[in-house]
Amino acid sequence: MSDAVEEEEAGAEPEQPAFLKSIEFLTGEDPNAGSFLLVVGVVTCVFIAVFQFTLPKPISLLMTALVVVVAIISFMMGAILDIVGYFDTGGV
Repeated sequence: MSDAVEEEEAGAEPEQPAFLKSIEFLTGEDPNAGSFLLVVGVVTCVFIAVFQFTLPKPISLLMTALVVVVAIISFMMGAILDIVGYFDTGGV
């Protein structure tokens, strides 16, 4: 009986840390660094366009600066997740 349990444990994927499990709702079950960065970039462009075209000059510049700061933080978070091995790096 213990042999069957050992075989199951050997074939199972290693457990991910709690932090990586908690962000799975953002990236999906099979995360990919490229799709994460693409979404961050597209959302950044959309927010910048909306702020630049709809708000008056001083407010639009402030909001655009805030969007760029959030985008940089998101890109750094993506790089950290890639370093810790969260994103799928396997081939097709």
